[in-house]
Amino acid sequence: MTVHVQFFGGAHLFALRVSPELRALPEVHLLDGATIDDLLKLLGIPLTDGRPLVSVNRFYRRDNAPLRSGDRVQLLKTVVGGDR
Repeated sequence: MTVHVQFFGGAHLFALRVSPELRALPEVHLLDGATIDDLLKLLGIPLTDGRPLVSVNRFYRRDNAPLRSGDRVQLLKTVVGGDR
């Protein structure tokens, strides 16, 4: 299956972790039944600290949500507040 991937909101901060050949791809090929975690692993993005917020077809999804061919996956850099 093929999903379309976009990086948003400070994406350069975690996109730097992705190999250059994958970073430039608007589409990523995955096995049928793949989940969001599978996609992040393939992209080399850690599943713990620094993990992006994931939107699939403009809806935020849980980490283990299944993906379908043609899905549009947006990876957004999360921001944590300060002491105020």
